[in-house]
Formats: sequence, structure tokens, C-alpha cells
Amino acid sequence: MTGVQTCALPISLAVGSAFKLAVLAALQDQVAQGLRQWDEVVALDPAWKSLPTGILQTWPDGAPLTLHTLAALMISQSDNTATDALIHLVGREAVEAYSPRNKPFLTTREAFVLKENEALLAQYRQAGERGRRALLGRLASEPLPSTEIFATGPRALDVEWFMTATELCTLMARVQGLPLMSINPGVADPEAWARAAFKGGSEPGVINLTTGLVRADGSRLCVVATWNTETPPAGMESQFISLYSRLLAALAR
Repeated sequence: MTGVQTCALPISLAVGSAFKLAVLAALQDQVAQGLRQWDEVVALDPAWKSLPTGILQTWPDGAPLTLHTLAALMISQSDNTATDALIHLVGREAVEAYSPRNKPFLTTREAFVLKENEALLAQYRQAGERGRRALLGRLASEPLPSTEIFATGPRALDVEWFMTATELCTLMARVQGLPLMSINPGVADPEAWARAAFKGGSEPGVINLTTGLVRADGSRLCVVATWNTETPPAGMESQFISLYSRLLAALAR
């Protein structure tokens, strides 16, 4: 299926790592409530380690990390291990409150295992929410697949995180004021805006770009583009990014 969405159409599409905005929103609110601290230090649990993107999957077990470091890596480098660490720390149900259509809210490791393991994937597809939650315990004992999992193209695009443009913009509005949101401004020209906050996501067949922008006069824009397809054409991602970049440049003018 190929999907094109404008802000007027509440279509839910797979958004890849853009789901990490929900994880950050849950963490930010727990910090605001005094339940967590940005400078809180945790030891890197090997159970949190996932596949790239990111760098933490190569770090030694037990490495001390602050929650701020985990959040910054999750957003700026889309670090999957940092993401899974934060989902475990803030709690799966806490994240689900910010993205209720994604229940159970998968970690990246769980998604990779499901995409690789045909037997578990079949069970997951047939189960309801309760059955899927029960299955998550079994996924923890399964090995991670190879980093070549997507070498042959899209895999199980129904095992993903689904959001509408409105949901992504709502999440972006909650977190875009955090300084870590501008470490990586994406394809926006940071010189053209007072502030540019970005999170995107991609895997074969899925691409999302979500940017929160603030003009010099304080007016705000949120620009979301998502594309899903079982048969991605050659150069899909580069063409998509080029079109999106031209749109942001036009909006800056």
C-alpha cells in the first residue's frame, strides 16, 4: 500500500523511528512530575541492546548513562538501544498513553525479532491485544536477527508503529522546546528558522519526516510527510527527502 497524507486526512501510517517522539514525551512528563531526573544515571542493561541505528549496541554492558544522554542519542542518532532502554525505564504503558493506537507498544528489539521469526509473527498477527502482550515475554528470549534483516526489501510492514500527521505534530509540540530536539535539525536549514526540531524514521517501504519549526516572529509550523509501500521504487528515499527539503525551503521564504 502506498499512502500520502495531508493534515486534513486522519490516515494512520507506519512511521518508523518517528515513534520515538512518544517515548520522549513520556520521559519529559515523568521528569516534570519529579519521577525521573535528566541527570539520573543508569547502567546499560544487555537486555536493552538492539540493532542499529545507533551506537549503544556496541558499548560495554553496565556502562553508566544519564537519561539525558539516552534521550539525546534516541532523537539525534535514532539510537535503537537508547530507545529500548527508555521504554523499559519509563514503562511501556506510560508510553502507550501518548500513542494509544499502538498497543502493545513494541520496543525496537521486539519488532526486529517479530520481523525475522515467522512462527512468532504468525501468532502475533492472529492474536488480540491481550495475546500480543503475552507473546512479548517470549520475544525477550529470542536472539536478535542479523543486521542484514532488510537486505531483501520490506518485511512485515504491519509490525510497526502507526500514527497520523496530527498525532505526530501533537507529540512534536510537546517536546520540541527541549534543546536536544535541535541537535539534528534534519533537512531543515537551521539558519532559516528561529528553531528547528526534527525526528524521522525509515526502513525499506517506510519513510517519515516530522519537523517542528519556529519562525523569527514566533509563529510555528509542523510539517509531516509519510510514505508506505510494499514495493519501494529505486531512489525512493532520496527523492522523498529532496521534495520535503524543497517544501521546507519554500515555507522558509
